[in-house]
Amino acid sequence: MDDFYVEVSPIIIYPDCLKNGNLQDCYNCFLQKHEKCFSPRGRCVVKYKNHKKGCPNFGKRVSCPPLAPMFDYVFDMSQKIYVIYSIYDLRAHVEKMRARHPLWTDAQLLNVLYWQGSARKALKLNILQFNKIYKKDRFYVTTSPEAMGIDVTQTMKNVGINLEWPARNLVYKIAMAGIPINDEYLNLLI
Repeated sequence: MDDFYVEVSPIIIYPDCLKNGNLQDCYNCFLQKHEKCFSPRGRCVVKYKNHKKGCPNFGKRVSCPPLAPMFDYVFDMSQKIYVIYSIYDLRAHVEKMRARHPLWTDAQLLNVLYWQGSARKALKLNILQFNKIYKKDRFYVTTSPEAMGIDVTQTMKNVGINLEWPARNLVYKIAMAGIPINDEYLNLLI
């Protein structure tokens, strides 16, 4: 797979609260507290190092849950949907950093501060290339598919790309593109 994009059938997982017609309230959700919410949107509040409430953008940015709309609410699922991706060689980065800083811990060597900018830049370049080809056909891109309920890991697995969690070798940066149903959410899209 030499291309930087591939057509997919996205796996969308609605949180039970939305399926039942309720608002998404992950901080007070029984399922979320017992790790039984399987929607990618709920993963935003899972605690991680130095963030006991999960991602600090949850509920604050319009491109983040619960404010972000579900993917199939924005994109026409009867049209083609593409994943645009970049691959960052994390293992090579770690080895290069280890040679420079032999006393650093694994946590220091893997710290996103030292590699995430390069990985994001590669994805942006691939999105620009994609847009040169497809923007004329009204394709728009989201760089936050998980916020829109997409199970990115399973969607990628279905096209033969296995994402590594946590990444130790290759990091895939993922965006998705489709044709919007209407213009209501174009401000959220690239």
